[in-house]
Amino acid sequence: MAVKLTKPEMINQQVGWCGGCGHGIIQRLIAECCEELGIVEKTVQVVDIACAYWSIDTLNCDGIAGPHGRCAAVATGIKRVRPEANVYVHAGDGCSYVIGLSETCFAAQRNVPITMIVVNNGIFGMTGGQMCLATTLVGDKTTSSKKGRDDRVAGQPFDMLNIISQYPIEYAARGALYDPQHINETKKMIKKGFENQMNDKGFSIIEVLSPCPTNWKMTPVDSMKKLKEENEKVFPVKVYVDHTNNGGVANG
Repeated sequence: MAVKLTKPEMINQQVGWCGGCGHGIIQRLIAECCEELGIVEKTVQVVDIACAYWSIDTLNCDGIAGPHGRCAAVATGIKRVRPEANVYVHAGDGCSYVIGLSETCFAAQRNVPITMIVVNNGIFGMTGGQMCLATTLVGDKTTSSKKGRDDRVAGQPFDMLNIISQYPIEYAARGALYDPQHINETKKMIKKGFENQMNDKGFSIIEVLSPCPTNWKMTPVDSMKKLKEENEKVFPVKVYVDHTNNGGVANG
């Protein structure tokens, strides 16, 4: 029997993301998780003043746009005064790991019971496609590294989840969007982050390898291929920390 697929009711209008962008997939996964867990009415989203901002008009839940890079701090404030709420961040890698590195790290250090969903597309998207020090691969061309990232000048990209796993957090994992299997696994990771809040657990962070065809100057198909063949070699898809299941750090 054919299954009729419908959009989540939580999504109430079209979004303005570029064709082939992964943000829309992530938004749908967020909506599906909230509806399946029955937490739409208690959900509060915190988005960055960047590509993730479109979500504030599109998801039928409370939300706020934090100052650029300060999403973890804004989400922390909301969770302190609304501890019963499902508070999550939807932001990019530049916001979370560069401009907002301090905010992200201190939220993790305090093990604040929020869920951070970080979109790793290897670039600053909304501001014009500049190099992201945390995630742009060596050799990748951007508007601020026109000849390709030179590690002698800009250093190497770094695996933030490997670093943040050293903090006393509840959950850290990385998913990807380049095929249905990985999209489904990413959804499980996001749902796990929300369930941790429902069960009064601590800080959860889910990073998602996502394409940016516009700024990568690639077709959507080639962008997905790049994620799988290049980006995942530097940023492995796996669970780094899951204290609920195994009490510690996972290496596989």
